[in-house]
Amino acid sequence: MRRVSILLLLCLVQVATAQSEPTNMFNSVAPDITIVVHKHSMGADMVQFTARAAGYPPDLLRKQIDNLGKYLHSVPRGVDIGQYNPDPANKSLAFTKGEFAIDGIIDHAKGTLRINPIAQSIAGAPSPWTIHGLEIEFEGEVPSSEMPRRWPSKYVPGEGRFEGTSDSRLTGVEYRITLLSQDPAKFDIPEPGQKPTLEKKKKAPASGADWTSITVFLVAAAAVGVLVYSFLLRVKPRSIR
Repeated sequence: MRRVSILLLLCLVQVATAQSEPTNMFNSVAPDITIVVHKHSMGADMVQFTARAAGYPPDLLRKQIDNLGKYLHSVPRGVDIGQYNPDPANKSLAFTKGEFAIDGIIDHAKGTLRINPIAQSIAGAPSPWTIHGLEIEFEGEVPSSEMPRRWPSKYVPGEGRFEGTSDSRLTGVEYRITLLSQDPAKFDIPEPGQKPTLEKKKKAPASGADWTSITVFLVAAAAVGVLVYSFLLRVKPRSIR
């Protein structure tokens, strides 16, 4: 009986934890494209677009690179796009990569990163090349108070983390983003100087029921009941003299 009560209590803890902890996007979002950015010593932002789907059209990737230039008001320079396969016998390993230089993504003077234009640039690709998961890596960068850590969004929710090592070449800020919309005009990833807009908590209707709260309450009540019952079974009745 004691084991049953412990299991019920563990179930209660798991339910409460699931309510309080936000989803880790690094575990839940698989990237369809990876974008790596680092600052060149001469000031330009060096960028790599790597589309992971085998057969991803180079012309489509070029269009997405041009889109980024429009959003940043900077012309991409030295664009080099190619298709690669580390194992020709396995077509599933093929990928398409584009490399180029551009301005306006990393601003060291202000400690900021422009993420929204990157997400906007890859949105709207036709099926089967539509991008749903996005990974952005800023090599050599360290977090600042001006960089968004996590932002709620109906269209492009995302989360960032810092990867720090003793080797500065392996240090960087990484973001995982999911595109719930393919309309770049709706994208609202915080730009430099903006703070993430917090979602307003919806009030439960007066006549409605919060099923999650009810479930937690019932589990807690059951656990307490089992504990009390187990305690009573262990208490031996006193003899009457």
